Amino acid sequence: MIHIPRTKATLISTDSISKDSAFGGLHILKYQSNPKEKAEIDNLNYEFQHQTADYTPLRATLCRKGAIGGKDANVRVVAVVHPSLKLFTDIVKYDPSHPPAEDYDMLNMKSAHEKTQSDFKGQKAANKELFKAYVLEGIDDARRLYLPTISGWQSVAVFPKTVFVAFDEEDPNALYGQLYLPKSPIMQADGQTQTAALFAVAHSADAVTKGALDKVTLTLEIELNVDEQKAGQSFADRNGRGSKKNRNLVIGLNTSSPLSDLRVKAIGGTVFDGRIANGRTPGATKTATMNIVDLSALEQMLLNATVGGRFKPEVLRNFHIPHLIKYANEFLKLLHKCFADYWADPTPRKQDTYRQLYVHGWPFALKGIALAYYESRIDKLGPIVAAINSPLDASLTNDEAFKKQVETQSAVWDKTPNVTFEELSDRLSKIDWLRYRKHWIEITGAKKKDGKKKTFKLKSTGEEKVEAQAQNTAAIINAVKGKILSDTWDELTKDVDA
Repeated sequence: MIHIPRTKATLISTDSISKDSAFGGLHILKYQSNPKEKAEIDNLNYEFQHQTADYTPLRATLCRKGAIGGKDANVRVVAVVHPSLKLFTDIVKYDPSHPPAEDYDMLNMKSAHEKTQSDFKGQKAANKELFKAYVLEGIDDARRLYLPTISGWQSVAVFPKTVFVAFDEEDPNALYGQLYLPKSPIMQADGQTQTAALFAVAHSADAVTKGALDKVTLTLEIELNVDEQKAGQSFADRNGRGSKKNRNLVIGLNTSSPLSDLRVKAIGGTVFDGRIANGRTPGATKTATMNIVDLSALEQMLLNATVGGRFKPEVLRNFHIPHLIKYANEFLKLLHKCFADYWADPTPRKQDTYRQLYVHGWPFALKGIALAYYESRIDKLGPIVAAINSPLDASLTNDEAFKKQVETQSAVWDKTPNVTFEELSDRLSKIDWLRYRKHWIEITGAKKKDGKKKTFKLKSTGEEKVEAQAQNTAAIINAVKGKILSDTWDELTKDVDA
């Protein structure tokens, strides 16, 4: 048998492959059910099989998503692939923190980028670095990685070149096979910061030397045949429908978080143990007395007490916690000593709930006290905060390097507290915390109705008192801290009502 070499003229062109209307007109070859197409594929008779510079072959599940059975035009065609980190960066190409210039305008991606993608500045740039650190911890086996699926899309401009070879057609809405994806950028519909962080990881020396490019595996959804309008609608639908996840529930479930570890270790032996709202239990409202605070409030209290509220939770790392735990526990024990007896559950008969009566039942006051505590331990905590802000010696382990940095900062630290811990504890025990006292109304303001101060009657005596506001704002939190630490703090001890 004489082998006749194939030429470009004898290859089957991509344009001649049938378009499947159920999948938006995508070129699909039925390897499983069409013997003729199977033979042509096995014999490499298709043009796209020889265009290796133009395509990335990927094992994929091709899905029809949306209102299947409705208008075909509204069904989304999505390919789900599971690439390594190296393959991910090769096929995505589009690093949202450094958008590609190549074929950028032609693919109608520039306009979509400007409408849906945020610039990586300020906090967004910081979040990228935090996610990068999280991935690197996974590479070091310090934690198990739970990477969300990244959703992206490829331009309508390259859809006519895209080909899918179906190996399994049992489910008409999810075909398994080989996707021949044009080598063209993929923009994120969801997972922009994660994608930018993954590009940063892939380009880092750590990732290369530790084999992360092949070690880390991801899940990527690629929506095909997307134009500028569809890209904008996708962004709007993903970000504007429904409510955000319950923050307290997320915090409670995030057991791998260093701040979660700090919280669990710090609350032992204090009134907070078993009395924190977590999104499943009753909340921390004026009438609900079981829980003193919710997880979100307690998280901020601990950040205020240990690092002066200077960092987001994601900044804390596991090797920071041993240096902070002593102070977190001391702070919560201070609150226990001063206020545990006031936080009664259930509320005694003929008495108002503790949040109706006492300022220290509200998050804004507890956060203010936490900041005051930090200032009372500034000589100890200040060097730790400075160390968190400083680069670590890469030649040492993280634990060793951070300990060394704390020692270095402590050696040159000269700031001492204006109010010592012992004096702060004494002040907290002497302050009159009743919400309707004149000194608290001056700080928090009174609730008003029709221009007049609102009042309520004490259940215990029937007396009418001014009802205070409880604004959980930075201004009020800092006002509480400032007054407690001020030279006029004793004004808070007066028993004069508003």
